[in-house]
Amino acid sequence: MTGVVSDSAKSAKNLAKQVARQIAREPLEVLKTAGQQVAATERAVPPQSAGIPSPKEFSPQEKAKIEAQGLRQLAALEQEIRDIQKRKQQEVAFKVQQEQAIAIQAQAEKKELPKVPSKPSRRLFGFGQKAQAEKQKTRVEKPLPPSG
Repeated sequence: MTGVVSDSAKSAKNLAKQVARQIAREPLEVLKTAGQQVAATERAVPPQSAGIPSPKEFSPQEKAKIEAQGLRQLAALEQEIRDIQKRKQQEVAFKVQQEQAIAIQAQAEKKELPKVPSKPSRRLFGFGQKAQAEKQKTRVEKPLPPSG
């Protein structure tokens, strides 16, 4: 088991040394293609090899078909734009109606007379005339103890 581990360590070490030697021999190898990659000047694939036929290769029927499809898509997009404009107008109208309703409600609250509370009663619980009369009816004289 230890032999396998030491062999892998040696092989990793040897591999690292080999890569370092190669980089030391060819330091600018990486930089040769870096300019093309940064400037994006790699060889472009011609459109014909990409599988898309050029406009010259279309037959008149295909051109008419593509044009009709383009007109349908254009009409659909214009209809979508009109729908979006209608929705925006409806939203604006709805917001205006809400603001008007809030303003009318605020004016209605201002027109109402403020409710002034009346003076509180000075009578406490059970001390009114009625309560006094009830006390008079049930009043019993308590005998006093003889002083003596």
